[in-house]
Amino acid sequence: MTRQKHQKMVMPPSSRLRPLLFGVFPAALVLAGAVYWLGQHILQNEKDQLQADFSFLMGNINAQEQMLRTLRMQSQQAERASLASRTSASSAAGTESPSWRFFDGQRAAASMPFTLLCQRAEFCPVTNGVHSGAGSYLSDFYSTYWANLAFPAAPVFVVSPARQFSLSVPAVAADSSHTPLTRRVLLSVVQAIQQHASSESPQGVRLDSPIEWRRDADLPGAMIGVLPVSLPLDADDAQSGTSGNVYAATLFTRDRISASERPSFQPAYDDFWLMRRDSGVLIGEGRLPAADDIGFKASSEGLILRLADKNGDWTAVYLLGYSSFIKNHAWLPVGALTTLLLVLAGGLGFRRWYRLHVTDPAQAAAQSEQEMDAFNLTLLGTVPVALCVLYRSTGKVAFSNELAAQWLGIGADAELHNAPGANGLLRQIMGTTKPGSIESIQGLDGRPLHVRFVPTRYKSQDVVLCVFADVSARAEMERTQEQAKVQAQRAVEAKSTFLASMSHEIRTPLYGLLGTLEILAMTPLSDEQRRHIDHIQNSSGILQQLISDILDVTKIESGQLALEAAAFDPGELVQSAVASCAPAGEQKGLVIYGCVDTSVPACVYGDAGRIRQILSNLLGNAIKFTNAGHVITRLRAESLQDEKVRLCLQVVDSGPGIGPEERKRLFEPFYRINGGSHTVGGMGIGLALSARLARLMGSELHVTSEPGLGSSFSVDLVLEKGSPPASSAPQLRDITTYVRSPRKELSDNLCLWLTRWGAQASALSPHAHPESESPGVLVDVVLDDRVDLEEWAGPRIVARGYEDFGRLPPQANRYSVRSVGFAIQYLVSGELEISPEPAHPPYHQLNLHILVAEDNPINQITLRDQLEQLGCQVTIAPDGADALALWSINNFDLLLTDLNMPRMNGYELASTLRERGVSTPIIGVTANAMKEEETRCRAAGMNSWLVKPIDLRSLWLHLRAHAKASADAAPPGGSDDPAGNPRLDTSANAAAIPRKYREVFIQTMSQDLNTLEESASGDNAPAMLAVLHRIRGGLSAVALKDLLAQAESLENQIRSNGQTPASREMLTLLVKDMHETLDIVRSSISA
Repeated sequence: MTRQKHQKMVMPPSSRLRPLLFGVFPAALVLAGAVYWLGQHILQNEKDQLQADFSFLMGNINAQEQMLRTLRMQSQQAERASLASRTSASSAAGTESPSWRFFDGQRAAASMPFTLLCQRAEFCPVTNGVHSGAGSYLSDFYSTYWANLAFPAAPVFVVSPARQFSLSVPAVAADSSHTPLTRRVLLSVVQAIQQHASSESPQGVRLDSPIEWRRDADLPGAMIGVLPVSLPLDADDAQSGTSGNVYAATLFTRDRISASERPSFQPAYDDFWLMRRDSGVLIGEGRLPAADDIGFKASSEGLILRLADKNGDWTAVYLLGYSSFIKNHAWLPVGALTTLLLVLAGGLGFRRWYRLHVTDPAQAAAQSEQEMDAFNLTLLGTVPVALCVLYRSTGKVAFSNELAAQWLGIGADAELHNAPGANGLLRQIMGTTKPGSIESIQGLDGRPLHVRFVPTRYKSQDVVLCVFADVSARAEMERTQEQAKVQAQRAVEAKSTFLASMSHEIRTPLYGLLGTLEILAMTPLSDEQRRHIDHIQNSSGILQQLISDILDVTKIESGQLALEAAAFDPGELVQSAVASCAPAGEQKGLVIYGCVDTSVPACVYGDAGRIRQILSNLLGNAIKFTNAGHVITRLRAESLQDEKVRLCLQVVDSGPGIGPEERKRLFEPFYRINGGSHTVGGMGIGLALSARLARLMGSELHVTSEPGLGSSFSVDLVLEKGSPPASSAPQLRDITTYVRSPRKELSDNLCLWLTRWGAQASALSPHAHPESESPGVLVDVVLDDRVDLEEWAGPRIVARGYEDFGRLPPQANRYSVRSVGFAIQYLVSGELEISPEPAHPPYHQLNLHILVAEDNPINQITLRDQLEQLGCQVTIAPDGADALALWSINNFDLLLTDLNMPRMNGYELASTLRERGVSTPIIGVTANAMKEEETRCRAAGMNSWLVKPIDLRSLWLHLRAHAKASADAAPPGGSDDPAGNPRLDTSANAAAIPRKYREVFIQTMSQDLNTLEESASGDNAPAMLAVLHRIRGGLSAVALKDLLAQAESLENQIRSNGQTPASREMLTLLVKDMHETLDIVRSSISA
């Protein structure tokens, strides 16, 4: 059988789009490409010229520095008597001071003249017109040195500040305005060197000190290089072998570089600055443009090019103003306009050609073309399939073969029998435009038939060619498989129904309990009442975690738990998990710490939440069963191919150990060792869940244990390496550090990290002291607060846990190596760091009008109280139908709807609103935590969903993400009022700061806020990060968690993206909230 397609010409584009297609688009593309190429070429040319200019300047500077070094070396190596000689010197008239005397000296007519300046007559080495000293030597040295170089000669000066005597080569011209070296220049240089000498030690300068370049206000566009030398200024110095404090200097100025000696081109720029490391700006006037990186940068002032030498000692900044740049390259816009006109003309010409040669003939052919009907059919009588052709318009049979007549009982011009299979086939093929298939329909004699169909043309009509195959044997096999599948599906559905019911029936009242407790905790309470509420919250949280663990195990078994890969820092994850679990173990007197190997990468891709869940379960299990000794967490890394890494996570304890028989059932759900004794709590599900999560990640959870020797749990995870975010590491270069802790393993691990950051770190035994002649910073890691610290008179960092604040303020978080590193850095710089702990975001007033659809009375009250705490106006509807009616007569910013309600459920409510064109955010609220619930919510048109019980943080985050207005906006009626709109931090926790720490808190935070604002105004991102890190430590120590989250979010924003408009808004809000908190703390002191 052969088939020929019916061809149909495609009509050309609309005439209104042709000018855009053939004119503007090509012109824009060509012009953009030309402008881009030319612009890049021009910028590269400018950059090359400026780099050549900078290289030439560096050559001059290096030549002048080498001149000073050579002079010092020769003055040290040669015999001192040979450096002093007698030379005629004539007095020059016209001095600025009656006591000053200028002399011009020259050994011979062909020698280089030099100038002497005597500011004190008793030390002047000129007697009867004869100078006895190093003037001739300095003149010869100057001539010889510059004769061998291609750079223009620069003057050299020798100054004795103590004797107020100076030499300069070449000689100065007293009244000349054309020679660069004038008396004014000489006096300015001498005065600068004398000021420099006044800051040196009176015992004499070091002859091995480096060259120092200085800037002088009296010499704009120039800088002075100063170097101590051992040069005799007169005969007495030469004989005695002493020279006092003598300095050699040179003057660098761009004006001395003549046009003939500079490069053949003249780079065009508007301003220039030259800087040297540790010396600041040496040449250049006005404000230095902000340019942190090497290369071109566009700014509001113009194009900025920052260049540096290969050592990074010298840096130059060139400013090319936009007006000057455009003036120098005026041909660029003219060329671009000419190119645009040419491209437009070419596009219009091509459009005309295309219409005459392509579009018009195609339209004529399409109008005159007649439909061709070709349907060639060859029937093969042995083919074991039934064939028939059905008209799409009527469904009647146009053609059929013998097997079609037998299996379907149809012939030409007949209709399919009125049967479910035939009717289903007709419904599919009547409107089909693409090939398709039907797995099975029932034939006339009851046999199952598989159908494939394809639309085509037959006798000038639209038809469908159908092919039927007998699949009786396969249908029987599939029927058996389907029955087994149905039974398995019923079992899964039963389990899912049970889980959903359990989740809903337990989470719903639990939400009322936890939500009410959270609101109650924000009200004024006595210490005893708050202690009772904390106990209830802790117990409820344990119950909620148990429910979540059970649901996670069941999700894994039913294949509903999916991993979510994202970038994270494995070292930070381990240290944070250890810090979170440590207080529970330390209450039992256990030693808890973690060691992260320095080979662990800073960024990998994986499900950080599930990995932390595994680690937290292992730590909690170890702490639970260990009554004495230690719990240690270790993390190592092994690099693999294809940018992957194997992370080896291990938790070791000194507990009672596990026997062989117990290890066999250790990972069974709800199995507990010695479960009948009830000596420890828990349901026996943590290890089972961790083992299943490890298998889900392609790994296994391994256990090594012996009774009486403790246990070791480990898991190896193969993850993909990621690109670590830009973050600042502690700067500890050449800082001598000693680490002392009760555990050698912990001390050695901390030393490895400190050494990696540049410190010279060494570990000490617990009671050892560093050698007195080797001063350095001592880091004491406190693992047991019952042990007194050894005496140490030098600088010391005490690394403790957060819970120790108040007894001895910690200087570092002992669970974080970065915290210890930064603490050392800040201690050396005169400041001190307190490491932060994770916190929740601040709950700013949202100012939203929210409709809540909820049928449970307790949940209605809880949701209303929570939303009103967040500054929302709340309207309650008992079911979906009432909510729909309220929506029609009111304006709401957001809808919170329960999913299971009478009359109209949440899915129906959301679907109805979306069908009416409502685009307002809709958030579903349910007690069912199964995965398919989210899919149903999305399908119904909801933006997101929340699982009960809901805490204020989750509720605030969801509302803020979907709110129309900014979540940071002030409440209606003016600014925030702590009495009317209490923030969680400002009104409650701020006043709860212990009284003895309030003054310290006010003083340190006020200083840090001022520093933060100054750093922000100067766009100094590294300084801002350092201050924010310190602020976070102080906030965490006094439990201001919401303000801590603001500071942490701002720090992450700046670390990832630098200073942006979003970060500036976050900074403004943080400063405002911090000042409000400080005001409340001040009020509490005065009260």
